Amino acid sequence: MKILFVSQEYPPETAHGGIGTQVYMRAHGLTELGHEVFVISHSIDNNKYNYKDNNVHVIRIPAYNPLLSPNSDPSIWLSYSTEIAIAINDLQSTQSIDLIVFPEYGGEGFIHLLNQTEWNHIPSVVHIHGPLVMFAHTMEWPALDSEFYRIGSLMEAVSLRLADAVSASNICSAEWCVNHYSINGTNIPILYTGIDTKLFYPRNLPKSIRPTIIFVGGVRQTKGVHLLVEAACILSKDFPDLLIRILGNGDSGFIASLRKMAVEAGMPDLLDFAGHISREELPIHLSQAHFFAGPSLYEGGPGNVYMEAMACGIPAIGCSGSGVDGIIKNMINGFLVPPNDLQKLTLVMRSLLEDINLCHSLGRNAREYVLKEADSKVCIKRLETFYKSVSDGSFSKK
Repeated sequence: MKILFVSQEYPPETAHGGIGTQVYMRAHGLTELGHEVFVISHSIDNNKYNYKDNNVHVIRIPAYNPLLSPNSDPSIWLSYSTEIAIAINDLQSTQSIDLIVFPEYGGEGFIHLLNQTEWNHIPSVVHIHGPLVMFAHTMEWPALDSEFYRIGSLMEAVSLRLADAVSASNICSAEWCVNHYSINGTNIPILYTGIDTKLFYPRNLPKSIRPTIIFVGGVRQTKGVHLLVEAACILSKDFPDLLIRILGNGDSGFIASLRKMAVEAGMPDLLDFAGHISREELPIHLSQAHFFAGPSLYEGGPGNVYMEAMACGIPAIGCSGSGVDGIIKNMINGFLVPPNDLQKLTLVMRSLLEDINLCHSLGRNAREYVLKEADSKVCIKRLETFYKSVSDGSFSKK
């Protein structure tokens, strides 16, 4: 098949979150299976670029026509969706694309799908990662009465309804779309991209001398980093060597407030801010840590960072009631705690710090879970089967 992925996020230039990582893995995984794969993504300037990323054809396009300078989020979304539709038309004039895969977030496929007719139809999938409606209701962004929410949610809903098929990274995000976007939820397969278990595996390295809890991700309040640090400050009274290693970037003011919290608790060496770490280095840091804690207030997807930590043989702590429910099995391969529950978070962190055997047991179970359910080789084959069924018309949305 000739498969086109559309995604604003694609490494390295525009790799801002999980969508970019998933698209990268899918694109390269499917080329290894013999498919020809194209990616249309965002350029970081107002120019267009065509190049090969190994065997993947990458087309980077500007966010908008230079004759228009969008000044609001709705206009940015609409103008970029228009540029995508133009880029798809250009590509289809020289290639016979068998399938297009869009993300739901951003309504990137909105203009193309609206503009389809019988004579220019290309089978399409919209994959649900984390819809705008979910963020509006769980993070209070954007405001429910804002024009951004009204137009953005409309673009996502229309794209989902017009696509030939819908898939999702997890049932949690899918349910938000089913409940708010008036789409049929009876045939939405839950398809992970999976984890590269040949890259993410327990390294034969000694654990850090200090009891080490690791966090990976955007260093911001919605990720619950402040709760993690607050819990660590409480625990440091009984575990004076405790170390919280934080991998990722964030607002300098927020990071300064976390440092201040540790200093005021009498633990100036509690926090290690290592910044961004490459994917190749990340498994080393994960393997040396004792466990992973990501008490994010809400996770729409299964959370690649949780699965990467689990693949490296360490238990993960996440918050219940969101996408990580699907991968963290409480007290089996990690712990689930209620969001914003400092007392419960502190309690489960203490239990892992006090019982090294529990850490090892949950870590083994975590690795086994990823190998069985989330190995990228297995997951990409499942995706291939699904994509073929949409391309040849044998898949039914209803």
